[in-house]
Amino acid sequence: MKSILWKDIKHAETRTYHALLEYGGWGLRNGIFFGKKGTAINIKGNMGIQLILNDNKKILIGTQKKFDADNSISRYLHKNQL
Repeated sequence: MKSILWKDIKHAETRTYHALLEYGGWGLRNGIFFGKKGTAINIKGNMGIQLILNDNKKILIGTQKKFDADNSISRYLHKNQL
């Protein structure tokens, strides 16, 4: 399992996505053939945490807890950018 450090994240936000259209389905997916969306890790639903890393790689992580994800992004990402 790979870890991503907060300091390696340029931008993060929660967003609605369409798993089939953007990434070709659910699971560990690479959306390069579907509009260069990057990598997705999702199981169900249509809400995810969109990360853009300092090297401009894009990763979408599915979540069913938007409120908690938004709070974590606000707390940790913005804290590390100060």
